[in-house]
Amino acid sequence: MEIYLVYSLVGKGFSNFRAVLAILNGGVLYPVGRLFTQMVSRIFLQPSITPDRLHRFASNRCNIAEKAQASGQDTYLTRQSLITNTLKFSEECLRGWVPGTHFELCVFIDQEQPLLFAYFDSNQDTNARSMKDREANPRFYLDKGYEVTKLLRTPTSQPRVLKDTHDKKAKYAFTSTEQRKQLKSSVLLCLDVTTPCALVVSSNEKKAFSETDAEVMSFIKYTGALVFCDLIDDDFIHQIRGLKPHLFDVAPRQKLRKGGE
Repeated sequence: MEIYLVYSLVGKGFSNFRAVLAILNGGVLYPVGRLFTQMVSRIFLQPSITPDRLHRFASNRCNIAEKAQASGQDTYLTRQSLITNTLKFSEECLRGWVPGTHFELCVFIDQEQPLLFAYFDSNQDTNARSMKDREANPRFYLDKGYEVTKLLRTPTSQPRVLKDTHDKKAKYAFTSTEQRKQLKSSVLLCLDVTTPCALVVSSNEKKAFSETDAEVMSFIKYTGALVFCDLIDDDFIHQIRGLKPHLFDVAPRQKLRKGGE
């Protein structure tokens, strides 16, 4: 209709009626068309977080708990599986919503000797390359200068957004060429300042995250809250050293106790 009116206005001569009609029609069609475009984008292009993904997430969570109870699986592996399931759910939602084709989600615990407790990425991997290095060296992440160790040492409730990890000002420490390709922007979120633990979400696209994007930041905080609930339930986070003593170097603490005596 708009094209016809413009054609009539130009090809068949100018008239006040046609001009007014064209202006009114354009004033109506433009906002309606814009709303229609937004509606189509919201329904068909943006990823749906509910209800199917939430249902699958909840079902998987129940299955993990039931199988653990039936098999007598140890607490450490059960909590790790529950949190990995949360990271998987978050990755599915972020993919297609946030810029990037590859996402990595990590949960770090322990302020003194950081441990990568749970991991999930867009390749469906649940084990990071650095996990084996950390098993051999409790100070691995500290020695390599991982960004998350800075957050664990000086915890804050404010998310830290690195829009471009390749920017020299960011001083981001890459441990491999592959990591440099895959981690181009990150969000680091301290889950609790009194018991420092952190969620790290990374994308292979620069400027994938922004403090001003309220929906994305709220979703990341929601993911962090789910993770933290599993960590503090039954005071699990404070039992990890006892459950996996071989992953930590207790010598420094023993020396401190001897000094105190």
